[in-house]
Amino acid sequence: GAQAKILAEEFALIPGVEVLNDVTFTQICVSFGDDAKTRQVTEKLIAEGAVWMSGSRWRDREVLRISVCNWSTDDDDIAQSVAAVKRAALSVLNSTD
Repeated sequence: GAQAKILAEEFALIPGVEVLNDVTFTQICVSFGDDAKTRQVTEKLIAEGAVWMSGSRWRDREVLRISVCNWSTDDDDIAQSVAAVKRAALSVLNSTD
């Protein structure tokens, strides 16, 4: 739970990223504005392959779903995850296409 909360707090600092749920255990649901942008960010993350996160739907919205439930998740894993999400989010949200 503590690592998930830290991850959610770090995600919330990225411009254009919204953490949608109260992180009380291991699950984080994140949006990047609208459904199309959220799908694009998710696709970029999966294509890059640096971290494993998946797309899902939550409360009738597209979300990036993160589950932090492995005992071996450490501070470096958190930093790598934040960096990967930031790269993907900035790529999509700053795109002029």
